[in-house]
Amino acid sequence: MKKKNIFLWFLLFIFLTTYNLDLQEDPISSFFKIKKIEINGIENADINRIQENLEIFNGQNIVLLDSKKIVQAIAGIDFVRDIKIKKIYPDQLKIIINEQNPVGVFIHNEEKFILFESGKITKNYNKKFETLPLVHGKNANKNFKFFYKILQETNFEINIVDHFRYFEADRWDILLKDGKLIKLPSEYDKSKESINRFLSIYKKKNFKKFKVFDFRVKNQIIMK
Repeated sequence: MKKKNIFLWFLLFIFLTTYNLDLQEDPISSFFKIKKIEINGIENADINRIQENLEIFNGQNIVLLDSKKIVQAIAGIDFVRDIKIKKIYPDQLKIIINEQNPVGVFIHNEEKFILFESGKITKNYNKKFETLPLVHGKNANKNFKFFYKILQETNFEINIVDHFRYFEADRWDILLKDGKLIKLPSEYDKSKESINRFLSIYKKKNFKKFKVFDFRVKNQIIMK
């Protein structure tokens, strides 16, 4: 027992002399203060704003820190989708941010907004996104997430699209960069079927001369 007690007192002596703690402060709080916050995954989000919002956590106790508060501090920033937080003891935080995927440029009252696959939009438009297809139509942004799901399910490449146009009849037109126009029906399943039919003939020689592919009439395809 004596040897064990001597060993414990020795460890306590090393701990106190090595870290020179203020005995008026809780030793745990003093030792586990956050000194570094590392941010990863940023491509489009405002890194300066994120750093500013996280500054309040510097110096806080990493053990007692509620990760939800970090999420709340930056979750509302444009482009931020998911946030993962890793505590690296004794004094570092690693923040990993997954950004929303920009899929188009929504046009409203001649103003441009970045449109995400979730249907959300942001005003943070710049020339970096000018290669994305334009999206027109009243409430097109609110309905695009459902339409985008069809595009994903059919493996339709949006990089060949010049613009999408939404109509209040709840249907879409797709204008490709090569000038071809696809007119889709309103029903979800029919739209999906029509896109698959278009993709099956799009690159065939016999169909290259046609510019309009109209699928609005049931069980028909009208080409011009």
